[in-house]
Amino acid sequence: MSSYYLHTRTESAELPYSFQCEQCGQDSGVRRVTIIGEAEEKNFRKQLNNAEEDRLHEKAHINLVQKVNEMHESVTQKQIIPTDFSDKCPHCQKPQSWALSGLKKKMFENPIVCLGVGAFFGVMGLIGRNFADMEYVTIPIIIGIFAAGAAAALVTLLWNIIKIQSKVKKTSLSLQKRLPVIQWEAVQHLLDEARQNGGK
Repeated sequence: MSSYYLHTRTESAELPYSFQCEQCGQDSGVRRVTIIGEAEEKNFRKQLNNAEEDRLHEKAHINLVQKVNEMHESVTQKQIIPTDFSDKCPHCQKPQSWALSGLKKKMFENPIVCLGVGAFFGVMGLIGRNFADMEYVTIPIIIGIFAAGAAAALVTLLWNIIKIQSKVKKTSLSLQKRLPVIQWEAVQHLLDEARQNGGK
């Protein structure tokens, strides 16, 4: 029985930013977000040939360009600051109100994944029971799989809500609401590339 190898290549870009703390008023200094584009390919060979290497690196680069463009659009058009940006002040250790937008955007992501995984395995169990003579997969087991996925989704959602409420409370006494200053010129070549490709 032959096995396959999973080949992964990444490309990254650093995006500098800074912010004036809403709590103590001090400047954070230059901080950096690392944006990573990744590509994977399954192959029966341990080593890729040059053409396959080039293709994998190109996919990773395209993924990086997309991520940078999506982040730029999220910040500049919707004023949603992704959670990749650390909002903890290096001086007073307190959070910033601008980080709430990213948390709220991600609030439903993990619960949907949990629900989807539970539904997928539940449906697979149902198909196996009905079409693959897997009689040991009983209806209570299938219902249990669905219920476990739903329970995990609910717990994850509640945890996300608690995190958001905690940050709302911690940032409610902010002296003045401010946004971080992001140095987009550091990734301008990638943004230009995204525009040339129609933003895709």
